[in-house]
Order: sequence, then C-alpha cells, then structure tokens
Amino acid sequence: MIYKTLSFKKAVLLVMVFAAAIALIVWALWSLGMDISQIVSGERLVPIYSVETQRKAVALGINCAWEDEDIPQILNTLEKYNAKATFFVVGEWCSRCPDSLKKIYDAGQEIGSHSDTHPDMSVLNEAEIAEELDGCAEKIAAVTGDKPLLFRPPSGAYSNTLIKTAKEMGYYTVQWSVDSIDWKGLTAEEIFERVTSKTKSGDIILLHSGADHTAEALPAILEKLTADGFELVPVSELIYLENYTIDHAGRQHPMN
Repeated sequence: MIYKTLSFKKAVLLVMVFAAAIALIVWALWSLGMDISQIVSGERLVPIYSVETQRKAVALGINCAWEDEDIPQILNTLEKYNAKATFFVVGEWCSRCPDSLKKIYDAGQEIGSHSDTHPDMSVLNEAEIAEELDGCAEKIAAVTGDKPLLFRPPSGAYSNTLIKTAKEMGYYTVQWSVDSIDWKGLTAEEIFERVTSKTKSGDIILLHSGADHTAEALPAILEKLTADGFELVPVSELIYLENYTIDHAGRQHPMN
C-alpha cells in the first residue's frame, strides 16, 4: 500500500513537472512573438496567394504606403488598357494622400486595406489587429464612403491570429504569387521581365506605388499580358468569396 501511494505521488509530480515545462515553453514562444494559437491547435492558416481557375485572368495588387506622385500615371495606364487593379492602402497614406485615394476610387479601381500604420502584424494580438484594421477602414470610408473587403498584411507577415481576426471582421486576407520586387530599385525592364515571365492564370501580382520605376514599367506589362489573352481584374473578382478551399501553398480551389 505504501509503495502504491508513493508511485501515485511520483506520477502526479511528474505530470505537474511536465505541465510546468509546457507552460514555460509556451510562455517563452509567446514572449518571442510566436503565434501560440497555431501551436495549441496544430492548425496552420494561410492567406490567399493565388486562385485555381479556368478563366484566363490575373489581378494586380498595388500597395500604397509611400509617395503618391505616380498615381495619376498608373491610373491613366490602367484606363488605357481597360484594366482593373486593387490598391492596398495604408491608413497613414490615406491621411497624407486623400486626393489620390479619391482618384483611385473615382476611377473605378478597387481599394483594399494594408493596415493603418504598417506594423509587423504577425506579432499583434486580436485587439491590436482590430485597431489596425478599423483605423485603416475608417480613413478609407471617410473619403470613399465604403469599407474594404480585402486585406493585405504589411510585408506579407501573418499569423493564425491575424487571419482568424481579419476573417471575423469580414476581411479576406490576400498575399501575392508574383513578386515584382519593384521596391528594390529594379529598372522598368527588369520589373517587366520578372512579372511577365512568371505570370499565369489565377496569379496575384505585387506592385508598389511610389517605387522608382513601377509606373514606367506598367504600360509594357499590361501590353504583354493583354496580348497574351489575360484579363486584368480586381482581386475580389479573381478570388472565390465562398465555397472554396485553400491548400498549403495558399492557392484557392473551388468546391464543386
């Protein structure tokens, strides 16, 4: 009987030590900014990177966080080629450039959220994420009267918490499958080559307003894509809004 009691106590002690160790590990990972929800649930959520589609269509996702001098040129090019794009705007940019935001909206182009202050949102909690999304949405609505449907995380950094919170707030979290890396100072020719050599149906292309040569590269990009038979549509028209699955690479598939 004494032996059984000691064995029971030892087992309880081992369970307590194990639980304490797990708690310590979780705390350490949390303190380093890691997404604990993924660790606890074992589920890895991913944003939308591209779309499986029979339609020969692609989408331009243009981030707006820097300067806005090239917005008129970009809009004129889009109009010339009868192309639509989605402009992912930062709230602070909206405050600095309300006239450009209005021009984008009046041109019939789509506007999405790129956060309010462009932080690393992969390390934010639910309340902080909501504050970023609400802040940007308010600034967009103040100029356009509309709330965005799409959200692109700054620098592409995300977590389970971010995707889950954005979804609960009514957003589709969108990344990209073709990266122009126009922000690295590439020439117009280099941007053109990177985009047109990689693009296929269902792709979402990442560009930036305020980059050195993006507006210069855009006419040739649209000339090539349209000549190849691609439709240039808003991101919300390219992606599936319901009845879909997302694979591990972030590609949307329709549920038929």
